[in-house]
Amino acid sequence: MQKVLFIRWVFPLLATFTIICYLSVLIPPTFFWPAVFASYAIPAVLLVNAILLPVTLFFYRRKIFYPLLGLLAGVPFVLVTYSHHRPQPREAKMISVLSLNAKLFRKSRMYNEFSTDLISWVAADSSDIKCFQEYSTNARWEPLDVTGQIKKQGFNGFIHRATMDGAHNPGLAIFSKYPILDTGTVWIRPGSLNDGIFVDIDLGYDTVRIYNVHLESMKLLLYQYKNAENYPWKMKHLVSRLKDGAAQRSYQIDRLITHTRVCPHPFIICGDFNETPYSFNYFLLRQHFSNAFEQAGRGFGFSLNSVLFFLRIDHHFYGPGIEALDYRVDRSMKVSDHFPTRGRYTISR
Repeated sequence: MQKVLFIRWVFPLLATFTIICYLSVLIPPTFFWPAVFASYAIPAVLLVNAILLPVTLFFYRRKIFYPLLGLLAGVPFVLVTYSHHRPQPREAKMISVLSLNAKLFRKSRMYNEFSTDLISWVAADSSDIKCFQEYSTNARWEPLDVTGQIKKQGFNGFIHRATMDGAHNPGLAIFSKYPILDTGTVWIRPGSLNDGIFVDIDLGYDTVRIYNVHLESMKLLLYQYKNAENYPWKMKHLVSRLKDGAAQRSYQIDRLITHTRVCPHPFIICGDFNETPYSFNYFLLRQHFSNAFEQAGRGFGFSLNSVLFFLRIDHHFYGPGIEALDYRVDRSMKVSDHFPTRGRYTISR
């Protein structure tokens, strides 16, 4: 009897929870913050429904409607999760863009030592445009003079906040092989490293704007949650961080969208968004811009080099007049806690 009741109720309850999770991406975190946590469950409910579909097919055929509904309604989330595109041929009027959260060029899992390997790698990288978050440089010591090493390769640069005096304060940077016509900020968050900047680049045949953004970080230290000590406080702290982070990113995205509306040039936006593809903020971005992973990527595009390896929070977006030819996550460089992301674009207007 208990088994019959369980089977009778578990499927409609799961279907209801699934639809609630899906609808959560329509609710701004500034309006109803619990929706943020419902959206985090979307990958799990997709997986559960995918497992239950064959189970109901063979054992509970009268219940097959529930997981089938969950999967059909979840198609938009499948499309932002996995992509399968062949890279397009190289074109004469093509630009390549690299984006990387450099973690201040610190060594992997070590925050008191710098990685000269990573610095040499980014300096030698052949991309036309390079965007860095958590960027630092030290003009006083050549091995750590990231700006100097990149400029020696013929690049022009716009450095925001990162000081040149050896203090290694985090900032943003954009470097370009082409002349830089203009620079500016989209927003500045006082006391934070989460800002947005842009440069206008003269390609010779057209002008393109590159946005480099680092949206609000969670500021979570995972090791703090490994034991059960002070568990209630830790959970309250976790909820507060996730809630406040989502709300702040929503504000920053609004600023970004407003800025692009008056942009006179085709534009590309890249950076560390700290947003998974299952959130109101991500879907707000894709309402206004095209996503390079979705249009030209392959696989899952996971971008974190950490225990949370299954997350994609580094993105490339672009506006009208731009076409993505290729997008990929470069796993050859594993020093930072983010993998570099690469995109190839052409101006199509």
